[in-house]
Amino acid sequence: MTIRLCNLLIALASISSAVGQVSAQSLRQSKIVQQDRKAQKTSSFDFYVLSMSFQPEFCYMHRRDGFPGCENPLEFWRGSLTIHGMWPEDDDGSWPSTCTNEKFDPSTVYDLGEDRFNQLWPNVKSSADSKSHDSFWEHEWTKHGTCTGMTQDEYFETALKHFLPTPKIVRDNYGKSVSRDELLEAYRTDQSDMFGDVVLVCSGGKYLSEVRVCVDKSADGSGSDRIKCIPQVEEEDTCGNEITLQKFYIDDDEMVQVK
Repeated sequence: MTIRLCNLLIALASISSAVGQVSAQSLRQSKIVQQDRKAQKTSSFDFYVLSMSFQPEFCYMHRRDGFPGCENPLEFWRGSLTIHGMWPEDDDGSWPSTCTNEKFDPSTVYDLGEDRFNQLWPNVKSSADSKSHDSFWEHEWTKHGTCTGMTQDEYFETALKHFLPTPKIVRDNYGKSVSRDELLEAYRTDQSDMFGDVVLVCSGGKYLSEVRVCVDKSADGSGSDRIKCIPQVEEEDTCGNEITLQKFYIDDDEMVQVK
């Protein structure tokens, strides 16, 4: 009886070990498949959408939050839009998102120049000495940069190099209104027929919030030349015939009083 019991226990142990090995192997294979799928998603897209933000409008929408960059904005932001993000997109209008679990490395900001980020790609929600100062760039890397196939330095440098200059009409009409046609004409170049018009995004159909353009993708995943946007991106245009270029609320006495 004792011998039979021992043999039974040994047999059960062997079965358990075999099942464990199969389970472990299956788990490893599952992880490999998931990694392969993520690798396929990474850099598997067609072009970029470069989105530029008008900080005075963003700050007006958040005027009761007291964000440091809104309370003390750079003079540059009064006449120039800044980078919101550079986002991979597919020709069918879909886009990849959060393709790997690679964590954002704050040293990227210092490698490429903190002053460049603070002026051209600012996080107005946080002060430079805040622990959350990198949160905006961390979000852009995690959601969009991880899908480009580039390193963090390469991704952010690509976006910075494609910074879209703001035409003089914006600075000249700070706090005023311009016609849609005037603003589009100011953004046009000699190659406008090839590029198409910029995409104008407005809050409430009237207040300029963002300007978007499309950028082709190089073989290595980096951005190359500007291209005409697909219809799905063009449909994101929400501005009417008259566009208001909002002031920073700190520049408007009436807004400061009601804030």
